[in-house]
Amino acid sequence: MRKYVGERIRKLREAQGLTPEKVSSLAGVELERLKAYESGDAVAPIGVVIKLSRVLGSKVEGMFHGGGTVSEAITICRAGESLSGGQGNTDQSYGYASLTRPGTVGHIMEPFLLTFDPAVQRGAPICHDGQEFVLILEGSIELYYDGTIHSLERGDSAYLDSTKPHTFHGTGESIAKMLAVVTS
Repeated sequence: MRKYVGERIRKLREAQGLTPEKVSSLAGVELERLKAYESGDAVAPIGVVIKLSRVLGSKVEGMFHGGGTVSEAITICRAGESLSGGQGNTDQSYGYASLTRPGTVGHIMEPFLLTFDPAVQRGAPICHDGQEFVLILEGSIELYYDGTIHSLERGDSAYLDSTKPHTFHGTGESIAKMLAVVTS
């Protein structure tokens, strides 16, 4: 996924005649980080993918799955059909998997399964357009939101304005899992 998302970012940027410097400036992403994402040397955090998708005029799902081919009132994403990324990247404190079937277009919400290793340091807060709904499925998570820390346990949920600085971090002894639904 790392390489595919990076290629998609680069291709969208080039198709619009935008320089890496311009996209970096518009998205608020360091130029060297953008180049690392495009080359596949680093995995962009989901918040950065959201920012880049806005700048490049693509839905987040388009960044993962490319151009959409399916427009349906209902779509089923079977196990193994989603694309994953993140965990194991030294500058990212979580892993994620898109929960929509590749090629689905026309959806307003974009669901993801995020995993947090409490041994990994909390990432920097990020802002992006839209709203988020999160539900803690396993473990415990610390939500940093607009200067305040909230502790969330299994079964807890939060609905937030994504334009405010926020980040999530796993706490406790085990990997935490969270369902996140982002609007675009």
